[in-house]
Amino acid sequence: MKLLSSLLCVTSATLLSGCIVVANPSHANHHDQKELIIDAATLTAFDVEAGAGSLVISGSDNVSDITVVADIYTDKRNTDNYQLELTNSGKKAFLVAKINSSSGFWQGDSPHINLKVTVPSHLMLAVEDGSGAASISNINGAVEVKDGSGELTITNIKNNLSVDDGSGSLYVNNVIGNVTIVDGSGSMELSEIDGNVDIDDGSGSIYAKEISGSALFEDGSGDLTVRKVDGVITIDDGSGDIDVEQAGGLKILDSGSGGLRVKEVKGGFEIDS
Repeated sequence: MKLLSSLLCVTSATLLSGCIVVANPSHANHHDQKELIIDAATLTAFDVEAGAGSLVISGSDNVSDITVVADIYTDKRNTDNYQLELTNSGKKAFLVAKINSSSGFWQGDSPHINLKVTVPSHLMLAVEDGSGAASISNINGAVEVKDGSGELTITNIKNNLSVDDGSGSLYVNNVIGNVTIVDGSGSMELSEIDGNVDIDDGSGSIYAKEISGSALFEDGSGDLTVRKVDGVITIDDGSGDIDVEQAGGLKILDSGSGGLRVKEVKGGFEIDS
């Protein structure tokens, strides 16, 4: 009986100890704002590496500097737990903004950096983003984006666009150039693309409209809806409904499982399987 009582006491102490850890989480409620500026008049490209937090990149024809406004949220006991640098080498500028460590228990949001970036619109842009919502707009140079998680919105790009997206909704609008997307999961919407489109999608619905070139869709699962494509649409589908209306041509390599609706196809219409 004494042994059982001792074991119960040890177990209770262990459970209480675990509760104490969970009941005293850290808070990322220390806020600091910093602004970084670099002359970009002679630069041609801009690379961004961002960790956790929101990211907004806006191009402008009326600026010659890259301006970064960073809102940094950390634990007040560890206020320097981040890396924030804006540098340049040759014709390229580099922005690094990330938390060094966010391990532990957090009440509310964990440490993160929210970024608002203004750039000359002529720059080529390469972005690697960790987590959090991201928005990129008004860029005349080619754009490459690798996004981990969170909603991603890309608008008004006057060049080729390449996106490697992990998870989260993806919205692409008004691109003058070819669009290539590899997407893991989450819904996708594309519109007003003046060029060819190449989509490799894992899961989630796709809605695409107003594409001036050809369109290739390799779709794992989820409904696919396509409207107003001037060129030929090629589809390799796993599962989900396919709905195509107003196309220059249509070739279905594999319709997978799900319903099929086709209307107003001007050119050839082929179904291989």
